[in-house]
Amino acid sequence: MTPDENAIDKKDGVIDNEKELLERPVFSFRLQIILGFFTFFILSVVVTVGALIAINQIEKKFSNVQTWERFLFNIEQARRWEKNYFLYGRNLEEALSTTAEAKGLLDENLKKFEGSEIPVYKETIKKNLVLYQSNLLKLRQLERENPERMPPVDDIESNLRLYGARIVNEAENLAASEHEMVIRWLQLVQKVPAYFLVFLFFLMIYMTRFLSRRFMKPLKYLVNETRRIAKGDFTPVQPLRKFRDEFTTVEVAINRMLRELESRQNSLIESHKLRAVGILTAGVAHELNNPINNIMLTAHSLLDEYDDLTKPEHIDMIKDIIGETDRSRSIVHNLLDFTRENKSSFEPIDLGSLVEETTKLAKNQARVRGVPIKLDMQSGLPPVMGDRQKLKQVFLNLVLNALDAVDKNGLIQVRVRYHKLNFLSAQVEDNGSGIDPDVLPHIFDPFFTTKPVGKGTGLGLSVSRGLINKHGGNIEVESRPGKYTVFTVILPYYPASPTG
Repeated sequence: MTPDENAIDKKDGVIDNEKELLERPVFSFRLQIILGFFTFFILSVVVTVGALIAINQIEKKFSNVQTWERFLFNIEQARRWEKNYFLYGRNLEEALSTTAEAKGLLDENLKKFEGSEIPVYKETIKKNLVLYQSNLLKLRQLERENPERMPPVDDIESNLRLYGARIVNEAENLAASEHEMVIRWLQLVQKVPAYFLVFLFFLMIYMTRFLSRRFMKPLKYLVNETRRIAKGDFTPVQPLRKFRDEFTTVEVAINRMLRELESRQNSLIESHKLRAVGILTAGVAHELNNPINNIMLTAHSLLDEYDDLTKPEHIDMIKDIIGETDRSRSIVHNLLDFTRENKSSFEPIDLGSLVEETTKLAKNQARVRGVPIKLDMQSGLPPVMGDRQKLKQVFLNLVLNALDAVDKNGLIQVRVRYHKLNFLSAQVEDNGSGIDPDVLPHIFDPFFTTKPVGKGTGLGLSVSRGLINKHGGNIEVESRPGKYTVFTVILPYYPASPTG
């Protein structure tokens, strides 16, 4: 698969991801806010309706208390008239009238007392009231039959006292019960606002957490994703939720932006690669000049002196031509190997061998400038997973930058060794001019360069850092002006992977 086909497959994957995002059920923030306010409104309605019901029950209970107090007053008044009759022989009609009024009041309000404690007593209190009234009627009948003198009424008197006492006792109990219920309902109504405030407090805590998770968490996630993208990792943003909201629209827009950024970065990588090829070509041209001159001189000597030379001398001169030709072919082969477009894929790579191969590409340029390159490769290192061509481009860029930084008496040292934990490090160190502390924080910024106009694009380090970030690594730099500069490429290794 060519890099273009690989890019197309990756793009199709992003488009499928975008399509899948847009097909998810919609649960927007507007709908969430509406549902939140609607839920709060329903809760407020429930509390309000509950308060109205409580007030209505209080009114009913208060009315019941008033009814029982009126009933009790009538009964007590009837008993006073009863006592007056037995003491003074008068007020019997008043006792009958008051009793009839109490009975009418009881009959009128029996339905209203349903649901209170009256069903327990209504049969007995009504029965006692009827018996009490019937004894009063008997007493009036006896009085009418014997108007001259008061008839013996001991049994009637005892019955009236018995039934009257029962009625008063039951009426007092029922009035007290209704009064107690009024107090309970009032206490409940007083507690409802306090309970509602406590509920609102916990509701506010829940809403704060809810909004934090619903809004701040995805916002923080997107901020972290943009930081990752700024480091050169253009992996598509994965959504946090299974539904679609406003953040989904942002994620889709970011993924579209990533496709454009990756396409443009690939163009920048290719342009930077062409620049590196141009620099290498200058060194290769200078390096090829020596073997070609040697081939030319040897061939002319062989042609001019062919008859005067012995057979062994003929063979030596031909071997010289073959040796110089192999040398020229090796130089061209290394250049072609770097510029060749191979399949873009990750594979196990021996980091030391790759860095050594890459350094050979720049040795021609180093010879032209008279700058030695020393290699220090730790043996037995585990492989890293990476794209061979991309890593070559990174290390070649670092070596060429080091060549630009040193003078004719300079030195470049390239080291590969264990770093820490599960990482290897590849260092490119030069004893050149160094980097000013004010400039150091900006060297990885795109288009930032300290080289003269026409000598650099300012993309090399930015592109290199993006490529290393895609490999799960990082590039660190340390420099002292006028003394040295060290670039350290840190890459994760995989001990279980076979060497590549």
